[in-house]
Amino acid sequence: MIAGSASTYGIGWTTKQVKIREIDPTRRIARCVDTEGQVLDVALAIHRTGIRPQVGQVWLADRELSAWTLRAFVEFGEQTAVPAVSTSWAPLTLTNGWGPSHSEDDPPPSARVTAEGWVELSGVMYSGTVPPVGQTLAVAQLPTALPPCYRANVVLGSHLPAGAGYVRGHLLPEGVVAINISAAYTPNWIDLTNLRARVRDDA
Repeated sequence: MIAGSASTYGIGWTTKQVKIREIDPTRRIARCVDTEGQVLDVALAIHRTGIRPQVGQVWLADRELSAWTLRAFVEFGEQTAVPAVSTSWAPLTLTNGWGPSHSEDDPPPSARVTAEGWVELSGVMYSGTVPPVGQTLAVAQLPTALPPCYRANVVLGSHLPAGAGYVRGHLLPEGVVAINISAAYTPNWIDLTNLRARVRDDA
């Protein structure tokens, strides 16, 4: 049986069977659809279960003081796991003097989880501290709601003169975004767009 074929009846107006369509880690809510096709926002404050809500799962939600809350995960036999997905970008916490661009054409430094199971970054940051050549320095922290990921590194776009070297970005398992540079030069801006890492299999 697939999740979309099930319905729950006779459980009252304060309880609904819902399917998670989208998760917003910044607001800590799940955008869900009930068995009648109505869309509702449900708080991620889960009671009496240690199961992590994921897009595509079916849950029972109930309402207290007009707010919907997830209560119980509904099992449908063999069900393919779907990674927790946020189609909304959540802001990074920038450190060591780095700040977002003040241009409306530059996306703010942010992160999200893709449907394929990747934590990916986007955004341009400006005018911060860089480490000495050969060393690494933290420049941002992932939102705490994102799942843990494996380590990754990639050369990033940056404002460096031709031939001055490169900036390499690192995404660490503890959720830290770090950089190192290949030459003693401070870039005016760094673009985080190409940095991404796979969500851990045990997340």
